[in-house]
Amino acid sequence: MEQEGLQQSAESAATVQLMSIALLRQELAGLMRVQSYRVLRAPDEVISFLGQLQGDTEAAFEEISRRFDARGYTASLREQPGGAQEVVAIKGRLERRPGGVWTNIVLFLFTLLSVLYIGAMHGLYDAGIEIGEEAGPEVLFLPLRYIHLGLPFAGTLLGILLAHELSHYFVARRYGSPVSLPYFIPMPLPPMGTMGAVIVQRAPMRSRKAIFDIGVAGPLGGLIVAIPLLILGLSLSKVGPPPPDVKTALQEGNSLLYLLIKYLMFGKILPSNGEDVWLHSVAFAAWAGLLVTMINLMPIGQLDGGHIAYALLGQRSKTLGYFVIVALLLWGGWMLTHGNEAGGFWLTWGFLNMVLNQRHPPPLDDATPVNGRRLVVGLLMLLIFVLTFIPAPLREVRFG
Repeated sequence: MEQEGLQQSAESAATVQLMSIALLRQELAGLMRVQSYRVLRAPDEVISFLGQLQGDTEAAFEEISRRFDARGYTASLREQPGGAQEVVAIKGRLERRPGGVWTNIVLFLFTLLSVLYIGAMHGLYDAGIEIGEEAGPEVLFLPLRYIHLGLPFAGTLLGILLAHELSHYFVARRYGSPVSLPYFIPMPLPPMGTMGAVIVQRAPMRSRKAIFDIGVAGPLGGLIVAIPLLILGLSLSKVGPPPPDVKTALQEGNSLLYLLIKYLMFGKILPSNGEDVWLHSVAFAAWAGLLVTMINLMPIGQLDGGHIAYALLGQRSKTLGYFVIVALLLWGGWMLTHGNEAGGFWLTWGFLNMVLNQRHPPPLDDATPVNGRRLVVGLLMLLIFVLTFIPAPLREVRFG
């Protein structure tokens, strides 16, 4: 009896499999000339159809997705050698609810406190409140006493980060992507008080077009806010030699964009001839916003630059990402061996991306290329990356 039951179960599974294949092939009628099929996960969990799509691949995929969804399947599309395409039917529908928000709110509040604390440290300098070099552990509590002085720094930095992440979020929602609200990462340590924010993608993106548009939205949104705030902050800053009582300082690095904006505002290249701009906390936070933009535009994994590279290059972007990671490690190592501690920044980012962020997941439609207009925008984003690139972001300098 047991053997007979197993045989009936196997026959039932085979029947279900054949019926599912027949129904899905029927849904492909008029959209794809099917040459062969494979069952990737029995009995009918994942089924692959190889053939040739008819007409425009994007329009065909949208119609296949609609038809498969009615049958309880999610469709994905891959380009195959020789001009063929592969449509994969995955049983089940994508979860498109964005999820809860309480974790996002709690992390944002902790990040706000963290950035306010670090901002108050910068604000003490803006207000002319001196901290003696002989100060003891109680100096750690001084920013709490003057926490209101951290508002300009916190408002500037969090405003830029919010503009960046919410630009991602709203464009992703326009494409129907089930993305989370930003998760801010508090880090109550200088120089910024945060490691930025991330948005979690809860399911594959729709297409390369969606990947591209979501990827470019963040850097553009952040820059639109960061540049005016940088100009405002520089107008509040002072230019001159180091004050007599300052023995060490944290010097921000120059990018071409930052160098140009300082030149337009002050009429000179800074630093030069023993002079530099002594940044107001708003200016430093805006500079940090430009740094975040540059980091995100690196063409690696799931960074914004990685999104853009994948949308334009497909799987070839993985090779580009490996090359950039190796370049970061080599550059950071070279800087450290030549006495520039800013090399530690690049080594850290190189190792983090090597361990956590090497690959970019494919979208559901991985066969439809982006159009020429997006290629032009991609070149513009490459130019922005070049203009915002900072070879040595932060280093300590000593005077006297």
